Amino acid sequence: MQLTDSLHTKFDDIVNPMGYGIVRVQINGMIRKTLQVMIERLDEEAINVEDCAIVSRTLSVHLNVDDPISGHYVLEISSPGLERPLMYPKDYKRFLGVEIVVKTILPVENRKIFRGTLETASDDGVSLSLKHSLDSGSDRIDIRYGDIRQAHLVSLI
Repeated sequence: MQLTDSLHTKFDDIVNPMGYGIVRVQINGMIRKTLQVMIERLDEEAINVEDCAIVSRTLSVHLNVDDPISGHYVLEISSPGLERPLMYPKDYKRFLGVEIVVKTILPVENRKIFRGTLETASDDGVSLSLKHSLDSGSDRIDIRYGDIRQAHLVSLI
């Protein structure tokens, strides 16, 4: 299990009772590391600065005790924004019927980027009703989670 996955699980256990969920945990930078933690409210209200401050103070205490990251780093707490990333099967299942963008690792019919409505989400992958048909003429695609490089909601603004 990667460090970010274990931190995601640990942080989720810490902030869930406070009414928050962890969307994504990333560690960026080699010289000046940043631990980025993206949060959302479990009541689905918008995240505000005070929410970020509360979660930051709480996680800082735990990080100071456990010290899971070697060296110096900056903790950054943020909201998922309008183009919320989809990271886990539960995220895809939550947003069924919503327009998303999926970037694949390898091309499918000469494309790596697919935009469409999220029709189904299983434990193995997703199906999209495509906004732009494939070269074969199909307006639907099935993509396994292991083939997804990145996915996010489409901003309606």
